Amino acid sequence: MPQVPDLPDLSASLADAYQRILDGETLARETEGLDSLLGNGLAAQYPYAPDTYSPVEPQYGALRMMHILHAHLEQLTAYAGAMPDLLVDLRDRYQSSRPSDKSIQHLIGRPAINKRIAAEHSGARKEILAAQPGPRSTEDLAHSFERDRSGLLRGLTMRTVYHGSVRRVAAIGDWARNMAAAGGEIRTVQGRFARSIVFDRRVAFVPVFTNEGEPPPDEAVMVSDPLVVGHIAHHFDLLWERADQWEGRRETPEDGLVTNRSQRDILRELCLGRTQAQAAKNLGISSAWVNKQMGELRDKLGVGTLNEVIYWWATSPDHDEQDG
Repeated sequence: MPQVPDLPDLSASLADAYQRILDGETLARETEGLDSLLGNGLAAQYPYAPDTYSPVEPQYGALRMMHILHAHLEQLTAYAGAMPDLLVDLRDRYQSSRPSDKSIQHLIGRPAINKRIAAEHSGARKEILAAQPGPRSTEDLAHSFERDRSGLLRGLTMRTVYHGSVRRVAAIGDWARNMAAAGGEIRTVQGRFARSIVFDRRVAFVPVFTNEGEPPPDEAVMVSDPLVVGHIAHHFDLLWERADQWEGRRETPEDGLVTNRSQRDILRELCLGRTQAQAAKNLGISSAWVNKQMGELRDKLGVGTLNEVIYWWATSPDHDEQDG
């Protein structure tokens, strides 16, 4: 981090020393305020008379003082810019050095998170609960399937909740079918919910929530306090109760209906006066997916505007469909 030097002294002793030079006094080198006068270019020493000094017109000294001030401002700006990164680095070092028996641990970085999850997964003896609000990569699915299948083979029960939007994702559908065949249970739910993984209702992993927007993807909190883990598991149970069973079948419009489940959820939000962006946020899906679904529905109905879609929806049989 850049170092900030001391600023020249501007105390009353500087003015006193300046006045004594104006009065023609001979000053000892250690006179208080003299060093500041010389350093600020407000006095000059006679080369052949060590204790004799000459005053300098302040406007000339001011140029030198302003130059020093600007240099210090640049150093202070660099100091202020470097400080947040240093503090974050120190925080990460502190969190990483905390003993492993702490009931709440802040994990930094994907490798550290995956290592602790893998350890808890292999040590689980009864059940694993997983709430997955977003899609997962093909690599993650392949890795987790082998790990989860081994857990099912040793007698674990596994329940996973996904957001309803994954019903259209082929890779997750394949994973769900294979997991269901191996004994796992998968459900989906509409709306937003937080990611969590709970092992034996003993240890839980949750995101790091702050007041700065979405939780960072490369940080997590590992919780082993029984009361907190019980609270997280209880929320999972409530989520599970209102979720719909899914065995990997791709979402398609139901017989006799024009819309699919996702389109109906979006239309219900829009009819409550919400914008497409607000509807996407409330449902836990992307704005791009909302636009795509409404665009496909406009094409299917042969209309040109979203208002026409909403008008059609208000009087259509699809409006009366109860999705639970």
